[in-house]
Amino acid sequence: MGTTGGRRATSGWVTFVGSYLAIAGVLNVLWGAAALAEKRNFAEDGLIWSTLSTWGWIALVVGAVQLVGAFLVITRRSGGPVVAGALGFVGLLANFLSIGAYPIWSVILLVVNALILWAATVHSDEFA
Repeated sequence: MGTTGGRRATSGWVTFVGSYLAIAGVLNVLWGAAALAEKRNFAEDGLIWSTLSTWGWIALVVGAVQLVGAFLVITRRSGGPVVAGALGFVGLLANFLSIGAYPIWSVILLVVNALILWAATVHSDEFA
């Protein structure tokens, strides 16, 4: 990466991972809030483990941490690819386990988190 006017040039992959991590965070926060507020919109009996309230809180926490991770990645803090990869994996796992409650939403988030995990691992050299 070169510098432009005293600043490091930002890689497209860093921007991609940061943006998608922010998108995943916002979507998880929305999913969690909706799961806590409007239980009638979800199929609670389709959950593999626990209740919809528990999964709502899990989604809220994962989403909030993903938003913090997006900030860390976009501002190029040390450990950016590790944080992004770990958060992509945690988001992937959480959405896979809650797929029974709201399948379409979970599949969308599975794809977003898989793209985060892929870009953070394959292009981790561009984060430096």
